[in-house]
Amino acid sequence: MNSGALRIGAAVAIVLVLVIGVFAAVRGMAVRSAAPVVTPAPAPPVAWAPVDRPGPALTVPAAELEASVACTRATRASRDTALLLSGTGADPATSFDWGVRPLLTAEGFRSCYSTAPDRNTGDVAVRAEYVAHAIRTIAADTERKVAVVAFGEGGIAARWALRFWPDLRDQVSDVVLLGTPNGGLPLCSAGCSAADWQLATGSPFFQALDSGAATFPGIDYSVITSDLDTRVPPAAAALPGVASTTVQQVCPGREVEHLSLGLSDAVSLALAVDALRNPGPVDPTRIPPATCRDARPVEIQPGPQERGTAAVLAAQNVTGAPVNGEPPLPCYTRADPC
Repeated sequence: MNSGALRIGAAVAIVLVLVIGVFAAVRGMAVRSAAPVVTPAPAPPVAWAPVDRPGPALTVPAAELEASVACTRATRASRDTALLLSGTGADPATSFDWGVRPLLTAEGFRSCYSTAPDRNTGDVAVRAEYVAHAIRTIAADTERKVAVVAFGEGGIAARWALRFWPDLRDQVSDVVLLGTPNGGLPLCSAGCSAADWQLATGSPFFQALDSGAATFPGIDYSVITSDLDTRVPPAAAALPGVASTTVQQVCPGREVEHLSLGLSDAVSLALAVDALRNPGPVDPTRIPPATCRDARPVEIQPGPQERGTAAVLAAQNVTGAPVNGEPPLPCYTRADPC
């Protein structure tokens, strides 16, 4: 055999060795990849507090709680007092003094404010203690139940109080929610306050709030929304087991955004008053069609509305103290006692 043939034979042998080596390596990888993948066991579900367990003692100092409740003079003893709860970024006086409160007074309702610190930008669970105190105080003073009328975050604070202080449930007749984000809001991306973190959809706060029950027997719940509310659209306002009412059901095509929904719109406030006046939740068929001609109730004058709305917007533009994450849940939310 000549030298050329030998060189060719050697080259072929080398190629065969390389091919066999690659095949063996690939086969080994296939065998190894076929091994079962071990995944960690899912975390056990959180055991939340029973819905009927007595609520914890309030941690806010008594003097601060007492100072947080302010009421108008009694009007008709035959009607429940309305507890007005404002949204994130503005206290109840800024939100309601110029519109909702005068309207309720004209309709014969006594009204009260519950004012929490930091314009409702802090821990909503702490705010709920103020709400719990207000309900107890008003019910004791009037010997009647309390009708909660809440805008935005105020409804979440009321729901938290009713979830974790079950003694309040027998003291509340109505919960009227205007633009309340019962399903949560998109996650805040920058400069987030404690309330911003808690109100995010799927947050631990919402998991605790919705545990056990979202509503309670004996209380009439009304959810009032607007198809044009871009802050809290109807899908975000929906509450399980409660029929939502949009202002467009009464007045098709009516243009109502988030702020006017809770503070000044003639139709949304007529729906709220309907819920307070009548047994059961709101009924949109009881609203006179003529209401659709009015931008605001007659009790709300254009000048006060313009100034009041501007004041609410200015207050909301002052961001709350930013924090790096959601506050820890209070220990009373868990099945194990504190």
